[in-house]
Amino acid sequence: MKAVIPALTFATRHFLIVAFAIIAGFILWSIAYLLLLVIAVIGNQGLGGPLAYPAGVIAIVGACIVLGWGVFTPASGIGAIFCWVFQLPRLAVIPVVFGSAFLLSYLLYWGYTGLITTHSMPSVWIVAKNFTIFLSVPLGAYWWLTEGPGAIFDAFRRWFRSRRRRNTTNSEQGEDNQAAAALESKP
Repeated sequence: MKAVIPALTFATRHFLIVAFAIIAGFILWSIAYLLLLVIAVIGNQGLGGPLAYPAGVIAIVGACIVLGWGVFTPASGIGAIFCWVFQLPRLAVIPVVFGSAFLLSYLLYWGYTGLITTHSMPSVWIVAKNFTIFLSVPLGAYWWLTEGPGAIFDAFRRWFRSRRRRNTTNSEQGEDNQAAAALESKP
């Protein structure tokens, strides 16, 4: 039961953030589409095809699901497991999450180019450059929204524990020093 509750809260957090991203993307796309529609009507331009709005909605939902549940959530899970196994603070796991997200996106890209397209797979450096340019900021925002508050709480908890241990050790050393001085002062 001790491991089930953290796993359920992890899954719930990541499910809700992806659902929130889908809703936010839908709202932003709706506003942008209406603004473009108004600009087209005012500027006497073509209104575009009837499938533009649903295609945008499908693209947003697909991107959020693939990136959120296919790359960001598993990368955060790998980081959480790494943190648990090695008893590290949650903030120390950020490079592990970044590296695992890169590997997952590379595998996703490899599967896409191998199964769907006829293009050859680009080098790792090109994929790494594209990952860094296009996905590092969304990954960072995703991680800080889902894991950041707990990581900050964990950092403060560890800091308070270390201060408490240090103060306890110092007070014990002070008592030992007082006892030694009392023994030395006795004739």
